Amino acid sequence: MQRLTSAPYSFLWLDLQGRETPAGVNVDLKEHSPLNVTAGWESILEGLGRLRLETVELPEYLPKQRWFAGKSRGIKSIRIADWIPLNLPLNAPSDASQSALALVEVEFDTGPPDLYFLPLAMSFGDAENELQRTAPNAIIAPVLSQRGAGLLCDGAFDDQTCALLFSLIENASRINSRQGSLRGIRGKAFLDLRAPAEATLQVRRSSAEQSNTSILFGDRFILKLFRRQEPGLNPDAEIGQYLTEKTNFAQIPPFAGSIELDGLDATNGKVASLALLQGLVANEGDGWKWTLEELDRYYEASAPLTLPENLSDEVQAPLELSENPPTQLARDHLGLYLEASATLGLRTAELHRALAGPTDNPAFAPEALTDVDLNAQFADIRQHASGVLDLLKERLPLLPDEVVELAASVLSRRRRILDRLGPLNGDFPPIQRSRIHGDYHLGQVLRAKTDFVILDFEGEPARPLAVRRSKQCALKDVAGMLRSFGYAAYTGLLNYTARHPEDLTRLEPWGRLWERSAASEFLRAYREAAQSADFLPHRNDDFRRLLHVFLVDKALYEVLYELNSRPAWIRIPLMGIMSLVP
Repeated sequence: MQRLTSAPYSFLWLDLQGRETPAGVNVDLKEHSPLNVTAGWESILEGLGRLRLETVELPEYLPKQRWFAGKSRGIKSIRIADWIPLNLPLNAPSDASQSALALVEVEFDTGPPDLYFLPLAMSFGDAENELQRTAPNAIIAPVLSQRGAGLLCDGAFDDQTCALLFSLIENASRINSRQGSLRGIRGKAFLDLRAPAEATLQVRRSSAEQSNTSILFGDRFILKLFRRQEPGLNPDAEIGQYLTEKTNFAQIPPFAGSIELDGLDATNGKVASLALLQGLVANEGDGWKWTLEELDRYYEASAPLTLPENLSDEVQAPLELSENPPTQLARDHLGLYLEASATLGLRTAELHRALAGPTDNPAFAPEALTDVDLNAQFADIRQHASGVLDLLKERLPLLPDEVVELAASVLSRRRRILDRLGPLNGDFPPIQRSRIHGDYHLGQVLRAKTDFVILDFEGEPARPLAVRRSKQCALKDVAGMLRSFGYAAYTGLLNYTARHPEDLTRLEPWGRLWERSAASEFLRAYREAAQSADFLPHRNDDFRRLLHVFLVDKALYEVLYELNSRPAWIRIPLMGIMSLVP
């Protein structure tokens, strides 16, 4: 089954969003009088019922949700920015519908407001009891209707609502909301994926819920609901449709459709992507999980072995290693994983070539990336680096004892780190910038037989949509994957030595061997497949310089996260910086 996850950096997003309320925590129905919905959705989405929903029910409900990004800020007010009833046939009167779609705007004590997509449903009888048993956190409030007592809940947990969302796409329907218009877009691959049309598609929910919500339809489709909304197309839907329908790159979940909203004031009148429908891809799990399983076997096999005397020759930087075939030692010990990392490097290059191909679509047409552009980007990276190092110095007394010395060593390299991020010398030849993945790591690929499928093109979730849709240097993706190999090597080491603590010191060099060997094979295959592409520097020194900047920037991003969320894990990015700036 396809899993829409974002590990290994999934912990970045999940923990930034705060911990999910335990499944057993529920709305205390005894403390909430039922909402009267006998007049249909207008009862609670307009007038006094709406006021109750905005001031009582939603302020309690939203912070409990994994996808709610405002947990660290106080809620000032909530308003329902727009809504529309759903029923079959679509556009039926709202009093005939048990489902509705709502856009909810949340204002905070500080910072800009957030807009959330919230499908709504009413549940009665057996369905109500099942909801309380399996998804209590999806309950918003008790309701009283002509059918009797029931529950108002998140429509993603209601099969009928999910079927209606699917129908919007299947029939390419267009319906009007209070302020804008809603339309389902059926992708060119939909009919092939749907066949045979009479087949029943059982509705299921993915257990890997994060910033979005995923709904599965049989073994054919997965529908991703984009909860947090911003003006503009979501790049996951935008890039997925482009690659599926305009290029020959096939190593992605095929785009099957989407749902878009247009004309809403809360999105400045721009189109907003509410949902993405993709074909399910048969797979053996995401690349992060598969890699950790491989690493566990690797460390177990390496634990009883004597460390080779010439190991220092095997753990050079990946760029140097990538200029020669893998050593016999790497082949003997990494085996299958060397082939897998080379395949991933090839697919990454093919992805970048597809995204940088000629097109008359201005959102995808490559643009020049000059040294002036790069120096402006480097200045931002340097400023960010300075801030991270300042914070590291401030938090030094609070770090675990075993990493204080390592953190101090990184801080002593401050000048060298910032110098590595300094401006180019003025003779850097122009290259191309294009659309890229933007948040590329092992958790964003699926292991499918002996190949990989690339998914989740939303970009770094904490960044604004305009940044995530921007054209960037392809080496940012390359750096993200190389750092992911580093995280995997040391996460696997920590997992293994949690069971065998006596092996930690002895196995650390084996971890470096694995990281450098896997990364170098990825990089070698990538450079061979992307050779002469206009989105890469052709001179080796320029390639090294640019990749190094993105690697340092990524490692510093990781330091910032670990400082704020998991100080016990900060050893991993600190070691990465030490290897990048010795």
